[in-house]
Amino acid sequence: MKQSVPFTGLSLSGFCMQISILLKSAVPLYEGLSVMAEDASLPKEKEVLSSMSDKLRMGFPFSQAVAEAERFPAYVTQMTLLGERTGTLDAVMEHLSRFYEREYRMGENLRRAVTYPAIMIIMLLAILFILFTKVMPVFSGVYEQLGTSIPPAAQTAIRFGGILSGGALIFAAVLIAVFAVIRLTSRPGQENSLSARLLTRIKNRSSIARLAALRRFCSVMAMTLHCGMDMAEGCRMAASLVDNASVLPGVKACEKELASGKAFYDSIEPSGLFSGFDLQMIRIGSRAGQLETVMKELEADYDERSSDALDSLIARLEPAIVSVLAVAVGLVLLSVMLPLAGILSSIG
Repeated sequence: MKQSVPFTGLSLSGFCMQISILLKSAVPLYEGLSVMAEDASLPKEKEVLSSMSDKLRMGFPFSQAVAEAERFPAYVTQMTLLGERTGTLDAVMEHLSRFYEREYRMGENLRRAVTYPAIMIIMLLAILFILFTKVMPVFSGVYEQLGTSIPPAAQTAIRFGGILSGGALIFAAVLIAVFAVIRLTSRPGQENSLSARLLTRIKNRSSIARLAALRRFCSVMAMTLHCGMDMAEGCRMAASLVDNASVLPGVKACEKELASGKAFYDSIEPSGLFSGFDLQMIRIGSRAGQLETVMKELEADYDERSSDALDSLIARLEPAIVSVLAVAVGLVLLSVMLPLAGILSSIG
């Protein structure tokens, strides 16, 4: 049985928020981690938290305890080290909590955007398969007893409809089995290479994924400004989180310009990451000394826009699927009712 991996999704967000609260309340971290270990539900989580508490009790820095636990993303490790160096660890942990909460919500929205239409499509295929293979032969037999038959064109359409819907159902079953095998054979906390390549290809072609990547970039840059870290280093850190082929070149170009000594606006403008009103906000924020506030606003804006794009995608798919079902059922009814109308007219 595969064991759950601690510190992913909401559990990671909760961990970061608890650390932030402990720091703000001046409670020793080793005591807080010890209490968290007592309340942990997973054995592995309890073990990691207890080990971190022991290391802090012995005088190790928190960033070292996080790094040696080897259970946290690289971004968390880097940001905790940065927070300790700049004396802003409480703010850094709060930022990480919000960041991973939004990441979790985005992931859940993506899963819903894929799962819901997939279920509807499978139900559509199942209904059509039953209509073509079970219901229509009954009507064909009735019409033969009455001395007539369904038109040849309709019979051909019904036959091909049964074959196509049955083949599509088999293909869907194979896909479900493949994804189940991939999930069962993947190591905890690691992605299967096949699923990772497929996911990367989808991300690189998706406008929603681009919005999510820009949100991550804005989030990292806002925290970079808050901590007073070098902007080029912040861009380098953002590049490790931006997993979108349309955004990553712009981030690296911005990093290169910042490393050469240019201002943030002069570096971001030619990168092509932002345009229009967003770029104007960055320019105004840079001149007014409010760039951190602007990046936070852009982060929230891209988060909302990506959520709206997902909702819009679902809203478009549902009526499209229902329309296909309505047209298919309508054609089936016509192929059934037309011979019946002929029989009734001949009787009349």
